[in-house]
Amino acid sequence: MERRDFLKLASMAGLGVVAAGSLSRDAAAAGPYSGPLWVHIHASGGWDPTSLCDPKGAMSAEEQETREAMNRSYLNEEIGTAGNLRYAPVGGNAEFFKKHYSRLLIINGVDTGTNSHDAGVRNTWCGTLREGKPGFAALVAGVHGGSLPMGFISNGGYDTTANVVPVTRVPDTGLLQRLAYPNVIDPANENREPYHTEATMTRIMEARQARHAARLEQQRLPHVKQAMSTLFTSRVGQNELKQLIQFLPAEFEKASLRRQAQVALAAYRAGICVSANLSVGGFDTHGNHDDNHIPRLGDICDGVDFLLTAAEEQGIADRIVIVVGSDFGRTPGYNEGNGKDHWNITSMMLAGAGIQGNRVIGATDERHNPLEVDPVTLEPMQGGVRIKPGHIHKALRKLAGIAEDPLVQRFPLSEDEDLPIFG
Repeated sequence: MERRDFLKLASMAGLGVVAAGSLSRDAAAAGPYSGPLWVHIHASGGWDPTSLCDPKGAMSAEEQETREAMNRSYLNEEIGTAGNLRYAPVGGNAEFFKKHYSRLLIINGVDTGTNSHDAGVRNTWCGTLREGKPGFAALVAGVHGGSLPMGFISNGGYDTTANVVPVTRVPDTGLLQRLAYPNVIDPANENREPYHTEATMTRIMEARQARHAARLEQQRLPHVKQAMSTLFTSRVGQNELKQLIQFLPAEFEKASLRRQAQVALAAYRAGICVSANLSVGGFDTHGNHDDNHIPRLGDICDGVDFLLTAAEEQGIADRIVIVVGSDFGRTPGYNEGNGKDHWNITSMMLAGAGIQGNRVIGATDERHNPLEVDPVTLEPMQGGVRIKPGHIHKALRKLAGIAEDPLVQRFPLSEDEDLPIFG
């Protein structure tokens, strides 16, 4: 029995069944999702924009040997350019920026207001330092895909939802196949030999439904019934996972971000996903910063390149939005262990539908302190506005067309200004 048929029967029987994902939105509008796919890539630990998109090189070879050097890996005169963008000449940055500069929007000088990992991650991805607020990925999925089985999928990063939408934490791909085909001995085998006959599986399902109904009758609290029904529905509804499996590649990439991206794109093409968190760690480089940090930045660039390239190959390049960020930035200068510590000033990088590329918004001085900007032109201006994550999230909500939605208005942002970040 398919999940939708079960829900219809349960409704006629008067059972309080709630489909997974419909806790806060009306499930009546359920159907294949065709809006943009919102992909958030989190550089976990606090990345260093001065080694990526807000370059600050050492002024001389002599300065490179000191702890005060902004970067020991390159000189200021070696900074590269691609269109209107500047990049640090390390790792694979040159290849990445020269290939994608026309798509990229860089926002520099973003003040996260904290050096704490938890608070920084929260502010970067939901636009406020206050606890318990949903991230943008959860909000956009709650508005556009609250009743989808995998409306919001997460591989890490900030996935607090405040109950506006369930979050699906994605397991490894082999487990996905086993979940989608629980009655198949080996889903990877073309023969798909079943454990039980179809008639036996029907009897098993009928027994499970009867047991669930009996347990519901024993409960009196509505929220307990709702939770039980949501869990039951998610357990018996493998049909959506089967849809997902159809779009997964025959072979998965070895790089973690690439694998995460493949699942997100497959779920989106199956019409069951609105937003996805991708995450890669290793950025909290308090020791041996250059040797450890620059390869991790290469992982980020490789992940974004893969997403943009795969989206084009799959014909959805005009329906994907990528937002890249981190907890915060890293200090100007090095500590005694050749590492860099926490610094509240950071950058964000965006690309995709509705994003005008080859642009840089915001700036920092030679010691990576933020410069204020004109709230209209966004050019550096003394006495202007200091860019904060809340400004970016206000603009993202407008870009997604959800700013006026009642669900979103339950979570206002404190920034007064509406900065024209996306034009």
